[in-house]
Amino acid sequence: MAQQNFSTVISILPDESVIAFYSAVGKDKASIKHTVKSYKARFADEEFYKEFARCLREYAAANPSYAGKNAFVTVLLPDGLINTATFNIPGVNKKNTENLFNVAYEGTYKNSKELKMNHYAVAQNKQFSTIAIAVIRQKLVQEIYTACTGSNMFASILTFSANACVNGALSLVPKLKNENFILLDIKESRSTLAFVNKGLTLGCYDLPFGWELLNQSKPAAENMLFSHSVAELAVVNAKEKAKAKQLSTMEADTSQALEQDENAEGGLSQEAENPAARQISQIKTLPKKVPRALPKWMQREYENTPEAIAYENFRIFVKWALEFRRANRRLCEIAEPTKVYINMPEQFEYLLDKVSEEEEQNKIKFVSLDINKEKDVIREHIELYGGLFAGQLNSLNNF
Repeated sequence: MAQQNFSTVISILPDESVIAFYSAVGKDKASIKHTVKSYKARFADEEFYKEFARCLREYAAANPSYAGKNAFVTVLLPDGLINTATFNIPGVNKKNTENLFNVAYEGTYKNSKELKMNHYAVAQNKQFSTIAIAVIRQKLVQEIYTACTGSNMFASILTFSANACVNGALSLVPKLKNENFILLDIKESRSTLAFVNKGLTLGCYDLPFGWELLNQSKPAAENMLFSHSVAELAVVNAKEKAKAKQLSTMEADTSQALEQDENAEGGLSQEAENPAARQISQIKTLPKKVPRALPKWMQREYENTPEAIAYENFRIFVKWALEFRRANRRLCEIAEPTKVYINMPEQFEYLLDKVSEEEEQNKIKFVSLDINKEKDVIREHIELYGGLFAGQLNSLNNF
């Protein structure tokens, strides 16, 4: 009797503070089981790796067939930890192309010695070669592998979630292996965009909202869907702290003036004793976020029906897919995507008929990935399913 292969995909989801486990006997769909374990730590700090290892040990103890050196384990990292880019290198011989690429890469990434990098040619002609890269911090890779090894879950592959999502699409719809397309995977509260060139993931972007948006009773205010105010507040407070630091370092230069004040007034005021304290007390806070109201001439007319409102909100996904294409002109020059393949619950696929009416304006087709016949545990987690194929598909993006 042939020995069975046990496979597990482990996904780190910082926004939800959970570790997802997705196990199967070989690639047998009927054997797939999915579970999650919560952790309490800030992602990627020292405590996180302890929590990550704890979750792995608990899973390995409860599922011994999927642990140990005879099991295949793949770890999916959040997309935000990966940087992708392309370089155009003059088309000389292979050795010189490699040397010129290294010069360009090290000139762009000053901390290149701290990074682990994969690179491969995605286009070539007599004038130049286009080299695609994917980079990640070496220390992070080492920490993840160490935590896995110490937990009896020996990881053989590490990749990023969007790359595994593409693997899932390619394995479920094999004809896509020769296409250039954008993949949009819409989950309940988050979504992933990936740029795919003949089976290779060249870029990705995550959206902090999902199909729950399509169940709302009114059109969504897009500024409420993002946390840009968090970044804005960080900048404001950084400026205030910089001012405070600048004042505190001026003490030596102003000591003479302060002494004169003391002699004249009989002593220093509380503010004069600690000018920085006055500045720190003025750290800014932003007002409560409110939906942004567009002027009437910018508003679209729509019927007040659940279907019409769902379509207005679905157009936000369409907009971001189009912006994703527009912002990646160099990738489009390599291979213009012909379609946007969308994975979302079947109940919302009627919206694609509405989008098709705007195809001439959008200049690209929005179509279903058409995997609704698959079990929910596959369709709802195609990145986890794709992780089972990480050693066979899109392997140039593995670390």
